[in-house]
Amino acid sequence: MATAVAATPRAGALEEAIRAIPADWFKPAPIVYWIDFLTSAAVGWAAFAVAVAARGWTRAGALVVATLALYRGVLFIHEITHLNAGDVPLFKFTWNLLVGVPLLIPSCLYEGVHTDHHRQRCYGTAADPEYVPYGRKRPVAIVLSGLLSLLAPIAFVARFAVLAPVGWLIPPLGRVIHDRASALVINARYVRHAPFDRAARVEEAGACALIWTVVASTWAGAMPAAVLVCWAAAVSAASFANALRTFAAHRYDHDHGELSMIEQLLDSCTIAPRGVITSLAGDVVRALAAPVGLRYHALHHWIPSLPYHNLGRAHRRLVAALAGDAPYRSTIATGFSPIIRDLFRRSRAQSS
Repeated sequence: MATAVAATPRAGALEEAIRAIPADWFKPAPIVYWIDFLTSAAVGWAAFAVAVAARGWTRAGALVVATLALYRGVLFIHEITHLNAGDVPLFKFTWNLLVGVPLLIPSCLYEGVHTDHHRQRCYGTAADPEYVPYGRKRPVAIVLSGLLSLLAPIAFVARFAVLAPVGWLIPPLGRVIHDRASALVINARYVRHAPFDRAARVEEAGACALIWTVVASTWAGAMPAAVLVCWAAAVSAASFANALRTFAAHRYDHDHGELSMIEQLLDSCTIAPRGVITSLAGDVVRALAAPVGLRYHALHHWIPSLPYHNLGRAHRRLVAALAGDAPYRSTIATGFSPIIRDLFRRSRAQSS
């Protein structure tokens, strides 16, 4: 059930604790996925509709709710990449229909890509789509990456409204677009190798058709311009929130060679209280900032097959079972700010 690791004493204690996790915890609960996702999508789009129709502070408040709810809904894309076929039937199709295509983030941009981040031979290298050694770069690289995330709406529109049809008409350019502009990444050197299947082609065509339909409707006066403004604001804000979450997912301190699983673990972060008792407000903030289990990032890297809804209790069981000097404990931080501040500290030290 867990990822294979080197047989070292440091890994052994963690593997022993993981083996004590009940087998049922590794089974996705479809009802949890459906209720969580459909609620997020319903709240998100309802708030979005209010924002489009409202003005002033009412619009701003509704947009905040819409962004947080749709952000949670979008991040189920991470679960989709780890679910086996048949685990939650029709979930990927419904996700693309309600969130992925409307927000121009179809699952094809992540499927076959995120798995490279979990390959031991890829992690932390040019072949890793989700790793940049920020800790060894100047702070401006971190700031620039965060600011560029705000331009996500423009990038998504360009990808599906312009590049998609160009790729269909000119196959050689289509191959370049597939390799270099068809993956959700932070590593600009990454080259996509996973092919687009029929479902991916349908998702791509659907996103393209949606954009031009909205443009035509807005041009004809059938759709208010506020729809585009609110959509762009929500996507941009969610993208920026995800960038901040990503900065706190790893230490980003390696830029050479293949890492062992223990080294990968120590380079990853889990955002969780160190004690059993924590404030409800803290739990809410962590869940909003890194929803769908993504705050347990280090644990997810060690057990990628564990569904998001069981990561929290698995984390608590491991903390209770492991010794005080266990490597896993050093991955735990109580919030996002300490990790991001440490990232900037190491970045400044490298550039001084």
